[in-house]
Amino acid sequence: MSRRQFLRRSASVGSGAALGSTLAKLTTLSGVAALPAAASGLLAACSSSEPIVAPTVVPLFSPDRILAAGLEQRIPLGVVTPSAGDAGFDEGRVALPADDSPIDVAILLDGEEIDRSTVIGRIVTHDHVGETDPDHQHANLFRYYPLRATLPRAGIYDLEITVTDELTEETAVAMMPVQIFDPVDVTAPLRGAPFPVVDTPTVQDPGEIDRLCTRFELCPFHTRSATDVLAEGRPMALLVATPAFCSTAYCGPVLDTLIEAGRGFPEIEFIHVEVYANTDEVEGNYQDPRIRLAPAVEALGLTFEPALFLVDSAGMLVDRIDNVFDGTELVEALAGL
Repeated sequence: MSRRQFLRRSASVGSGAALGSTLAKLTTLSGVAALPAAASGLLAACSSSEPIVAPTVVPLFSPDRILAAGLEQRIPLGVVTPSAGDAGFDEGRVALPADDSPIDVAILLDGEEIDRSTVIGRIVTHDHVGETDPDHQHANLFRYYPLRATLPRAGIYDLEITVTDELTEETAVAMMPVQIFDPVDVTAPLRGAPFPVVDTPTVQDPGEIDRLCTRFELCPFHTRSATDVLAEGRPMALLVATPAFCSTAYCGPVLDTLIEAGRGFPEIEFIHVEVYANTDEVEGNYQDPRIRLAPAVEALGLTFEPALFLVDSAGMLVDRIDNVFDGTELVEALAGL
């Protein structure tokens, strides 16, 4: 797969992608995205006399045959202020939740509610080595909601999200469609299945990879191959991410989060895999048609980044965490592994 094909699947989605008819919305989605800081701002007009306006809900996952029917899915969402030019936008004050308040999510199939859950918002924080303020946040990293649900069959579902405004405690409802695929049509490995035998590059044996790690400092997760770890029967956390060439804003932050959390789990082997094989050959121009995906990424059938795979000592995929996660969610997942 070429870089252009990969980007087409994991390109940015705008806040307007969550509006319009269900089918039209799904056909216009082109992948996972970080929203610009202006779109992700959580400030609205202060006057409580203004009518309450529903926020825009955006998908933080790739729509390209990633979610499978019959399995518990992690479906991360973003809740943002709609743009004034968005279709269906009415003037008024946008209902936005407080940092520590949940949203209520109802899952509808053919107009009937099949599930409902409450999801707590999380905000991505991370450290950078050598900086004076290690707990800063990037402006374009915003609150996300890691919904988990099991959807019974392939098809298009509607998520009905109820938000309680932090200032007025009024509620507003926003809608977002989600397409679920038959498991046989899903390209990436699914939880509950054996993890593929993947020979990942290492410092000792980089194979055909130009740059093992595009982080500003080489991360510590390039000493072991996934093949060897699986053969030894050790649990493994394998992250596919490219901090320097990411098509979302999250590759660098989630790798930093993994480095920090990994110190508390010495029994787990951590591996980082870059997305591209020949970034030096194309002089860092990831739009160059000659750029190639890393063999491990092709073997995993990935069409997006980042993705974290949690594999137990029996070689079974316990969980897959797509795109964005914070330290709290990650530690809980590693503890389960």
